[in-house]
Amino acid sequence: MSFSYGGYNFDVAALSEKASRGKTNSDFTAYVATNGGNVSPPAAASAAQSYYEDNFPDLIPFLQVDSEFINAKHALVSVTLNETKLDPVSFNTTGATTHINQSLLTRGIYAAPGKIAPDYRGAIGVSDSGVSGVDVTVPAFEFSVRKKFEFVSTSYLLAVVSMTGRTNSTAWSIFGPGEALFLGGEGGEDDNNWVDITYHFAARPNQPALQLGNIGSVSKRGWDYLWVKHDEEVVGDRVLQTPAAAYVEQVYPDGNFAALGLS
Repeated sequence: MSFSYGGYNFDVAALSEKASRGKTNSDFTAYVATNGGNVSPPAAASAAQSYYEDNFPDLIPFLQVDSEFINAKHALVSVTLNETKLDPVSFNTTGATTHINQSLLTRGIYAAPGKIAPDYRGAIGVSDSGVSGVDVTVPAFEFSVRKKFEFVSTSYLLAVVSMTGRTNSTAWSIFGPGEALFLGGEGGEDDNNWVDITYHFAARPNQPALQLGNIGSVSKRGWDYLWVKHDEEVVGDRVLQTPAAAYVEQVYPDGNFAALGLS
């Protein structure tokens, strides 16, 4: 594939394995760059980088561009799309703890002899001072993905930083929008000079149709925060704490997980 960009013409060069420095395990292309005059290898490399950024943005996390003199009129520009190796994931499904003030369903109400048990419409632990609620275990899936690269750019690492603490804005892997949370990554070079990165995630299922007391069809994404406001309601000669409104709050910003280069 030959192309012109940034004042340079790039023609594919056929190199021997020795000349290509043995890059046989990568998607490697060498170009002879000319501009009709004296060439600057750094400028030629910058033009090639810009061409790929504008035309193949999905490849940027894996792109490495190098250049060197051939002679005053020609520069050798090599473009490497670095091969990756994906290791098995580690995972944990033991769940997480959250505090709720409202039950999914009141299975029974039992009054003492001669007493009337009020219906609090699912509010848990009601007293004169308010609704105390209870801690429960909810589904949670924590997992890590380990990926190795021959090379990663600073811009890619900054993208990883910016994605930390974000949920997926669109469907990603097996998760619906809002179900996956990126916790961050860690890594460094291994003994073979590969960049070894471990990505950490957590996931919770979306809940599109919750019923909370008399409040129905509450839609909550996995990492949204749900809370219930209780009002005092006079029933007979008693003042009861009952659910009056449910609020679903977004507490994590969305992000495009495609920036991580994981599928």
